[in-house]
Amino acid sequence: MPNISWSVKNQARMHRRNGDAPYDSVTNAMRYWPETATAVAVRLGDDGRIEVNAPFGLADLFQLKLRPGPSFCGAKKSVFEERVRQKKWLQRYPLLEYEPDMP
Repeated sequence: MPNISWSVKNQARMHRRNGDAPYDSVTNAMRYWPETATAVAVRLGDDGRIEVNAPFGLADLFQLKLRPGPSFCGAKKSVFEERVRQKKWLQRYPLLEYEPDMP
């Protein structure tokens, strides 16, 4: 779909870019994602059931809360804030509740 701006990241190498230790699983990698609500993976299991992997839970996603993951609260907070500005999420999705600090 050429009309959609896609961004694909190889999680096996993202630790290098982010200055983290190598990730040992998908769940471990998602714990380093910039936003809590985007750290969600869904797949169809071998038994045909849907499997959800969400290390920060699903509450922020369902409650439309935009907040940084734990690794983007300290020194990397400006990276999170720039990401929010660059992606224009608050303009595109006016129902989002922007919470720049973790509870």
